[in-house]
Amino acid sequence: MIKLNSLNKETGNAYILFGHEAIQARPNLDPYTSTLRMNDETMQVYTSDVHIKHHVRRGIKAYALENKLSQPGSAIFYEKEDEYGNARDFATRISLIRETQEISKKDQDKKDALHHCLDLPLFGYVHAVKNENFNVTNAINTLFRPVTFHSCEIKSLGRNNAFPTLGKEGEVKESAGSATVDSLEYGFFLSLWEINLNMLKINAQDHKVFKWDDAQSKGWLEVFINGLWKAYTTDRFPSFTQRSQFAQFVLGWQPSSDVSYENPSDLFDKVSKKQIKNHSEAISGLNEALPAFLEGWDCSKSTQFVSHTAKNCNLDILG
Repeated sequence: MIKLNSLNKETGNAYILFGHEAIQARPNLDPYTSTLRMNDETMQVYTSDVHIKHHVRRGIKAYALENKLSQPGSAIFYEKEDEYGNARDFATRISLIRETQEISKKDQDKKDALHHCLDLPLFGYVHAVKNENFNVTNAINTLFRPVTFHSCEIKSLGRNNAFPTLGKEGEVKESAGSATVDSLEYGFFLSLWEINLNMLKINAQDHKVFKWDDAQSKGWLEVFINGLWKAYTTDRFPSFTQRSQFAQFVLGWQPSSDVSYENPSDLFDKVSKKQIKNHSEAISGLNEALPAFLEGWDCSKSTQFVSHTAKNCNLDILG
């Protein structure tokens, strides 16, 4: 479990930089083309913020159950399918939360989901049920699209998942399950998160499972960071598109001065080797370009509240 140092203050903004690598994977395909999302000029691959938040929620649920922070079925609100893969709508999910938490009809409140689920104080939501409409502003969000800091090699792979189709004479015809897909051979993704501590306090102050008085900002950030880490380590998806993605480092800090607001994708212009094909090349590139990037964001040993790396990640984060 990743433990945080005390925060310098409970107000203002904090930042988290998360690095993970994908090896022979197809992360976050474009829903309209079923292809990788990519900058055609630089060959940098990127994902959406919704994509990575989906994985964080899955990791938070695993972390919460492991540390007995919540009851099964109530840790995460945005689970759009049940354990059998059946779709459930917004109202059904709210009803399930109230049933799991044994909230009687006379005690039900329109903020029950916010007060019993660990993802909503962090990511916010729009509560859209008849006579219960209100918005909860997100406290944590990616500042920019998660992206590789380098150009990537993309390979085209033929796949066949079906029995062959036989003609009248027994000849083999084209198989219905055949397809050609693109595969990201290697990519090191960076996602930069901004945490509005003031909004987090507002969202979480009346939480029933993880009370603000017990945890405050540090405790909620530990929920988020451990969920993020678990989603890309011990609780990864087994599918072809997601399984080969691995957490490499997480770094959190609170700036004490003005910052540069530089996009992690701009590291592409700072590295001498643009196309990176493996882990060692990625670490070399980050050691080359990341120290100046972090200095611009006022990230130093004095402003850090967490620094954690994978065992194989020999990254000199602060140069």
